[in-house]
Amino acid sequence: MTVHSFRERTLLVIPIRFALGLATVLAAIAAGAGRGPALLAFVLGLLGIAFTIFNDPRARFLRRDIDPLPLPEDAVVAPKARQALPATLPSTVGVTVLAAIVPQPVLAALLGGVCAGLGAAALFSLGRIDPSLYVDPKSDIVYRR
Repeated sequence: MTVHSFRERTLLVIPIRFALGLATVLAAIAAGAGRGPALLAFVLGLLGIAFTIFNDPRARFLRRDIDPLPLPEDAVVAPKARQALPATLPSTVGVTVLAAIVPQPVLAALLGGVCAGLGAAALFSLGRIDPSLYVDPKSDIVYRR
């Protein structure tokens, strides 16, 4: 059985999200967005999504206590690339694809900020992630080492 570490997966996706966000805002500026409006849109997207993630009132209703099972002896932690890719789906890839197809460069910069904001939210949540938790990506069963 191959499992993913919750903490490692989060650590791996943070630089991907920041890099894609930065690349998107730079591409928006290269596509004709003014530097000031593009940077403002980027910052608004970053702060807006980070604020929304940490203040979503639905989170109170969606929380559920999970009793992790003991990690089986034969469990193998997936390689970093196999952990990072699923962590980018659908949010990071979806926002980046939307940024690539929107006709307005400033809107693309805003979406780049949203992507970077997802990275910032992941960074700020690291302290709350138990490093002993693993998940089987096929069954979504949570294990504790």
